Amino acid sequence: MSTGRILRQTTSRRDGYAPLRSYAAIGDGRTVALIADDATIDWLAVPNLDSPSVFAALLDARRGGSFVLTPTVGHEVTRRYLPRTNVLETTFSTETGVVRVLDAMTMRGGGLGPFRELQRRVKGISGRVPMSWCVRPRFGYGQRPTQLARREGLPVAFSGSDAFVVRSFEAGTDEVDAHTIRGSFETSAGSSSLIALCAAHQEPLLFPTRGELDARFEQTVAAWERWAETRTYTGPWGHAVIRSALALKLLVHAPSGAVAAAATTSLPEQLGGERNWDYRFSWVRDSAFTLAALLRLGCAPEAHAYFWWLSHATQLTHPRLQPLYRLDGGAHAPERTLPLDGYRGSRPVRIGNAAGGQLQLDIYGELLETAWLYAQGGGELDPGIGRRLAKTADLVCRIWREPDAGIWEVRSKPAQFTQSKMMCWVALDRAARLADRGLIPGHHRRRWGEHAAAIADFVERRCFSP
Repeated sequence: MSTGRILRQTTSRRDGYAPLRSYAAIGDGRTVALIADDATIDWLAVPNLDSPSVFAALLDARRGGSFVLTPTVGHEVTRRYLPRTNVLETTFSTETGVVRVLDAMTMRGGGLGPFRELQRRVKGISGRVPMSWCVRPRFGYGQRPTQLARREGLPVAFSGSDAFVVRSFEAGTDEVDAHTIRGSFETSAGSSSLIALCAAHQEPLLFPTRGELDARFEQTVAAWERWAETRTYTGPWGHAVIRSALALKLLVHAPSGAVAAAATTSLPEQLGGERNWDYRFSWVRDSAFTLAALLRLGCAPEAHAYFWWLSHATQLTHPRLQPLYRLDGGAHAPERTLPLDGYRGSRPVRIGNAAGGQLQLDIYGELLETAWLYAQGGGELDPGIGRRLAKTADLVCRIWREPDAGIWEVRSKPAQFTQSKMMCWVALDRAARLADRGLIPGHHRRRWGEHAAAIADFVERRCFSP
């Protein structure tokens, strides 16, 4: 979405689905929520980005679950992120008044707090605006039984080891039925309302006070501002670059340092098509581009954490590489389909990704290029990593002639792909450079050069028409 305010009518939904371009993302370094421009949250996985969803109306408007917060009268909307943060601001303008909504996934400070926390803060700017809200939780991609009840007088939703409480303040009297938690209220100039979803996973459910919620929100805004202010980029389009950096930061899985390819699963490449994949994994193919971007942005801690995560994850399958790994570094990513309608009828809806079992030769080039960029950026390669990288180059010498699935991860018979061969050359070239600098063992340096020359000859003779 745009970083500035844009006045427009709220995008019309079609069969319950908002246009994909209408979504904005918020997150806390562990999970991401997607909010349409009508302020409805249609996607949230808990507790982590790659966990099962609690809201998935993005993939099934009827059964997926959502969190609606909206004026009950006609309105126009402007949106932006608070400067240098991932806190979303939505302003609704009606004939009777103006109201502003701030959405954030808050970050825990040093004290005890909920496992995950989503805050929706509603401020009356002028006049009076009638508002309504409705939480429709559907745990486990809408496949697990969800129970709603009250504990200590507060509305809770739970399913298995997952639960959340809805804490509302100045947001009307909450009502609970078999499927929803809802309420309505009216804003006035200077009014301040709050609806917080406080989640737990395999731990006790906490019921925070208004003061605790307020403090965490302020701490979250300050944390994003501090992070943005320490970026070192000084080139053109600085504002847009920092906004892009903040978006990239949402995909960094804080517990491990892995960088996810996307926050969602099964959004279609083409409406009604079948190429709907789960991208909530970290792809080796993305590593060189991601590391280079992090280093240029002055994100040294994130770059180092990502490289060490990559080194750990690839060790599990060494010397062969998988195209993708889980955010926790695991190599197992079995694929299955869910009985959901899919975004605007685009089925199947998949979780997991069978591409993890493919042979994709280009990723060897990306891994060695990443190691080269990391070393160029001042990173140190310990002896164990160096030995593994050298053995990876040895493996490339043995397998570069094989057909593979290619960069597009085709699910047909393996074939010979030009890009795969060229990236095998990159792998051997970067291995030789690392060996020349004494960063990896160079016992097979000559062999790497010979095979790099053979790959170059193969590409020149067989991979393009002069």
